[in-house]
Amino acid sequence: MSKVAPALCSSYKGVLPSDLLDKYAEKGGMNRLEYDLACLNTIHEQIQESQSSSKDGASMEARRKQRRQQRATISDSDAIALLKQRGIPVKE
Repeated sequence: MSKVAPALCSSYKGVLPSDLLDKYAEKGGMNRLEYDLACLNTIHEQIQESQSSSKDGASMEARRKQRRQQRATISDSDAIALLKQRGIPVKE
């Protein structure tokens, strides 16, 4: 339990090792421990997947380009048309 408690406490913020001892020492505690460890493993895997893809230079560049494309850009002709629709006088 002393080897597992730090990982569980760091994953489930605000949980003290003594809380874990109380939780797992009672009847059915081993089932709870196995469930919590499975959840902990899933959380760890998701963190590893997100971190590994973010450190790859090519994927970082692809995400940067995608964000750049998602930003709304407006062409000059669209801007002029929008201003005319709003009734703003435009010199052409």
